[in-house]
Amino acid sequence: MSRAHPPSPSSPPRRPREARGRSSSASHEAPAIDREGAVIQLRLAIGKDGLGIELAGPAVVACVDVTELVVRLPHVRFPFDVSGGVAKFRHKRGVLERIAVELDARRVARWAEPRLGGLLAAGPCSVVVEPRAYGATFTVHARSHISASRATRVPALAFELALLTSHGDLSVVVHGARGVNLIAPPTTLALRAAGALLGDVARREGSRFLLDAAAAGLARRLLPEAGVRAPDAAEVRLAGSGESDGVLFVSFARGASPAKIPDEATLASEGALLTRESDDARVAGDLERARELDLLALERAPRHPELARRIAEADRAAGGRAEAASATLREAGRCEGALAGELLAEAGDIPSAIAALLSAAERERSAIVAALVHARAAELASDPHDALAWLDAAIARAPRIAELRWDRAARRLGAGRLRDARADFQELEALAHGSRDRHDVLRRAADIYRDAGLGADAVVLYERALLYRPDDPEALAGLGSSLAGEGRAARGAAILAHAIELAEARGAATSWMHLALGRVLGEALGDRPAAVARLRAVPDDAPEAIAARGLEGRLRAQLGDVSGASLAFARMRERAGHEPSALSWLEEAARFEADRGDLHAAQRHLAAAISIAPADAALESRYRALGETLARPLPAQPPPPPPARRAVSEPPPALDDAEAEARVESLTRTLQGDPTNDAVVDELVALLTRLGRSMDLLALLSARLEDAPPERREALLPRHREVLATLEHEARTAGRDAEADLFKLARDAS
Repeated sequence: MSRAHPPSPSSPPRRPREARGRSSSASHEAPAIDREGAVIQLRLAIGKDGLGIELAGPAVVACVDVTELVVRLPHVRFPFDVSGGVAKFRHKRGVLERIAVELDARRVARWAEPRLGGLLAAGPCSVVVEPRAYGATFTVHARSHISASRATRVPALAFELALLTSHGDLSVVVHGARGVNLIAPPTTLALRAAGALLGDVARREGSRFLLDAAAAGLARRLLPEAGVRAPDAAEVRLAGSGESDGVLFVSFARGASPAKIPDEATLASEGALLTRESDDARVAGDLERARELDLLALERAPRHPELARRIAEADRAAGGRAEAASATLREAGRCEGALAGELLAEAGDIPSAIAALLSAAERERSAIVAALVHARAAELASDPHDALAWLDAAIARAPRIAELRWDRAARRLGAGRLRDARADFQELEALAHGSRDRHDVLRRAADIYRDAGLGADAVVLYERALLYRPDDPEALAGLGSSLAGEGRAARGAAILAHAIELAEARGAATSWMHLALGRVLGEALGDRPAAVARLRAVPDDAPEAIAARGLEGRLRAQLGDVSGASLAFARMRERAGHEPSALSWLEEAARFEADRGDLHAAQRHLAAAISIAPADAALESRYRALGETLARPLPAQPPPPPPARRAVSEPPPALDDAEAEARVESLTRTLQGDPTNDAVVDELVALLTRLGRSMDLLALLSARLEDAPPERREALLPRHREVLATLEHEARTAGRDAEADLFKLARDAS
């Protein structure tokens, strides 16, 4: 027990760290603890004004350290017996004189992370808290895994918290929300985050979170656990706030003068009053209603920046309103910032978008958001040197986000800065923990080298990755593709086939592997039929389908399979959509169709290409020329007599091989005009069987089976199974077991 004058209510609440937890007296006697094992420890303090109770050491509530708590016992008069310690006076009703709390930014961040998991993306998140007097900057971002196998955009959210007081109540105001790569408007996500953290202790009114009688509530939380009555705290007010070394200090004192709240917090409070109803709708998920209410508020407070930003967020989330959102920001004088930059990029004004993003990054408080905004500017840049400079700035602000370093390494490689790229890859490998992470880092680095055309370097990295996981199909397939690109096509094809077998056994995706093996077989080894079989294994909904269908069309055309090539190009066009990667294939398909005289098909391919590149004058000129050709009248010709219909099993006419080949070409052209002509199909089946063109026969039967009526399917299915069995036998005889298995699977499924 210490004997000293109780501290004056108006004295500064902050004490040096080494003195925290001690009584205000100069005595070094051990404090009197009320009971063993208490959650908090209390002791008596004696001064000229009487007796008091205070903390004997810091107490922890959630992520808050209570460093000072002083209760005066006004009804205890001199003389008094203190031999019983705190336990003797704990039933007395005291008056709360002071209470001080500390929030260590690192501890608050650790406490918040599990509560905010899944807010921005699936999986855990990281939190950074940067406190200042009467406020803090709060940043949440998805964790960037160094071992991620594919490039991803890291989402990040930043918002401001402002601390205000009214009488004995506290309010925390959420404002200034912004972010990068988010799935919802930043303000909506910021309110969700604040609700997850403060919802148990505060009630929300729009973007304000109210803590009624905060000091009294904290005292009621602590003192009864130690067996002491909750004190009277009616006159306790917020006395001050400050920050030092990443720790936020907040103190309350009885009869304290009103705290001087910063202008930023005051403006945030006024903005919260304007957006209260709209923020309630925003939290409920009704963005349209929130936008309407914000527009009404904007009439009362014209050009209010916070209202303008919220309206622009809602417009961007709705889609198709980029110009309207940009106009809203311009009218409010907020045409800079990450949101403005994204809106300008959506509107196609890339230079202005980059300028807005760079300006926002320079002013941004959150280092994480600033780094990702720099990275977004680099993504939009057309000059590789500018992009690398902005990525350098991004990594300087947030060196622990691995995705930034991956992006810079790939760009350095593309710019020919091989040594610098290698340094980035080595740094990433050094940061990897465990064999699994090292394997994934090496494999991803090898993928980047392979995509850049540096197959020899890729081979070395794939081989190192396989030391950690020898049976990884992705690394094996990458190794096979790289070896084939370096002139070892046979070895590469064998490794690719083995990788496909492993991947299929595990149920993993194999589309890109089939495409890579199809390229090697068709272009390097000259086995076009086997290449077509591999390419056909790529489903139409796979990301690789455009390239697979295009290459299939090219190889079929080289084999003389005109109808199969036309069908493959048509399937490629249906899958193309607005993908830029389809442009060259569509142009090749148009040339193929024009060369064989099907101008309508060529025109369809060019129309699809123009939808991808509407500003391409050459495409437009070719399309117009085709249209003019098709508009010319053709000389009238008598219709050909209808061919006699035959059964599927009827033998072909008695022709030699040359005549049979010519007849096949003639029948193919006839079939293109009328794909449902079963008599032509039957004759083609017989001719192709006689000529041994099994792959062409398979393509013909597969195409007809897709649209044939049930009775016709029953007639064609036996021949379809026969040709699959023939192809399986040929492949197995040639030692292509993987290809043979593919034909067997198709036969079993038919």
